[in-house]
Amino acid sequence: MTKIEMKSITRVYKNNGQHAEQVFRFTVTGSICKADKTPAEISGDCGDIQVKSARATVCKGLDIDAYLAADAAKRYAYVTSDFTVAYLMNKVEWKAFILRFGAPCRESTANGGATKIRIGRETKEVREWLERA
Repeated sequence: MTKIEMKSITRVYKNNGQHAEQVFRFTVTGSICKADKTPAEISGDCGDIQVKSARATVCKGLDIDAYLAADAAKRYAYVTSDFTVAYLMNKVEWKAFILRFGAPCRESTANGGATKIRIGRETKEVREWLERA
């Protein structure tokens, strides 16, 4: 796992996930771009990297192995809630993180009500785990 200090940018998105993705992309590439809308099976959010943050949906359904097999990303970045740090993980590290901090839940009725895995809120335990890993 690699810890990356994020560069600060002016916030344009209300959605934390979109802002986390934009801050990460700016830090890595130097470009301020709109949030990616490409499906995970096609490409990562930033090259070969999927960018996630607290409360993010990880996958539809509960099969984490099928999700990882279908995902085009080779690496995963978890951006902290204060947008100051990202933790870059390979698939093995990401799976361990999701097994520890992801939980099954349901989409809203308006979105079909399907089961999915979602990352929980960012707690002290999450930050400590990331620092130790």
